[in-house]
Amino acid sequence: MRRLPIVIAVALACGLPALAQPPAPKPAVQKAAAVKPEAIAPIAAPGRTLLSTKDVMRHIVNPAAEAFWARSGVVDDEKGANDRTPADAANWAISLDSAAQLVEAGNLLQMEGRARDPDGPWMKYSVQLTKAGLAGMAAAQAKDHDKTFDAGSAIYDACYACHGKYIPRPKDSLYKHDIDKDLEAAKKK
Repeated sequence: MRRLPIVIAVALACGLPALAQPPAPKPAVQKAAAVKPEAIAPIAAPGRTLLSTKDVMRHIVNPAAEAFWARSGVVDDEKGANDRTPADAANWAISLDSAAQLVEAGNLLQMEGRARDPDGPWMKYSVQLTKAGLAGMAAAQAKDHDKTFDAGSAIYDACYACHGKYIPRPKDSLYKHDIDKDLEAAKKK
């Protein structure tokens, strides 16, 4: 006869039938492969950033933007005008995925720990990237040539504005204008 664990025996004696159920049999456990501690990534608490801003740019924003741009617009090459708008479902799907990554990248750039100046232009540029990504998603879902081109331009504008403000340039750089003044002048037109 199988003996009940003391907790269940006490539960029965106290009249608590829900606790009186015998424990379920334990499933067979497979032996896990050995994992080196340095190979285990830390688990983030909600709202905690793990990647630096530079890594978000390098591993998320840049690849997504380049993938979207590779499938939008017209580029002149030695053969003439080369329309890069997707011609098949697979490339439209890549455009859609790339735009979705940019939507979320804009959100990632607004997180505490990444936002350079939470009350300044950084947030405006991050929101601009998210909106451009949303336009890219809509264009890819609609398979719309002109909207894809426009979304690619909006993505470029968001990147250019932010880089103009936050990426230090050497003194001899040809990139010597004040992006905030340029943006303000563009609004007035």
